[in-house]
Amino acid sequence: MQPIPPPPTRTVAKRPSRPPRRRPLRIPDDLGPGAPCVILIDCREGEPDRTGAAASFEGYFDFETGDPRRQGHGIPRLRIVRSGPPVPAASEPLSTERVWGFEVWWRPDPKRAGLTDADRQDLETSKRLLRGLVRDASRRALVAPKGASPTLR
Repeated sequence: MQPIPPPPTRTVAKRPSRPPRRRPLRIPDDLGPGAPCVILIDCREGEPDRTGAAASFEGYFDFETGDPRRQGHGIPRLRIVRSGPPVPAASEPLSTERVWGFEVWWRPDPKRAGLTDADRQDLETSKRLLRGLVRDASRRALVAPKGASPTLR
């Protein structure tokens, strides 16, 4: 019988060097609470129409409870300050109105430029596209596909 050789001495194997892990750089979000915005179109029914009004971004909120949420996990809410002729100081304070981000078309306005000519052109183009889509959808609903029963219109 031959003697069993001793196991080789263990050494700590050196791993290939990797660059240290870095967290991805987070680009600061310009859309934080208090950021200036402009209302492009007021989609709500009734008066007053707030199209072109200045607003400030309040943050993202839960629609049902109103609790604050992280970006991407809630619905944006805007605060519109009443625009119009100045009111005497003793009369009433400036009234504010809160709207949800889906009730109006809006965009951030960091330079506080308001509604620009480019905005007006983009809005007219969007309106034409939407009218065309609605018209095409109503035409398709009137024409039943071959083989379908007439009740499925």
